[in-house]
Amino acid sequence: MTTAANPWNVVYNLAAGKRNTTTQITILRKPDGTLTTDTRETLRLMLDNFTPEDNERDDSDHHKQITAETQQPTTTADDRQLTIEGIRDAIESMDKVKRDWHL
Repeated sequence: MTTAANPWNVVYNLAAGKRNTTTQITILRKPDGTLTTDTRETLRLMLDNFTPEDNERDDSDHHKQITAETQQPTTTADDRQLTIEGIRDAIESMDKVKRDWHL
């Protein structure tokens, strides 16, 4: 317990990983000033705010150029056809620890 005599207890527990610091956001204030009423509404508000609609009309010239470039296939002189055997060979050539993690 943190007291005036021992103010470092909480800090120590946090640093030692002994304290659960997981915070769950359950309520947010909406643009109209009201609060969200449940987790689903809170998540929808977060998604709408942090992942806005991708609208080409809002793109700058730079973004339009990047979009055009990404829609063109990229090829180089050393491109090879992707095959199941090639994927299998790449996985088998990995260290066992890495291979187990990827499978």
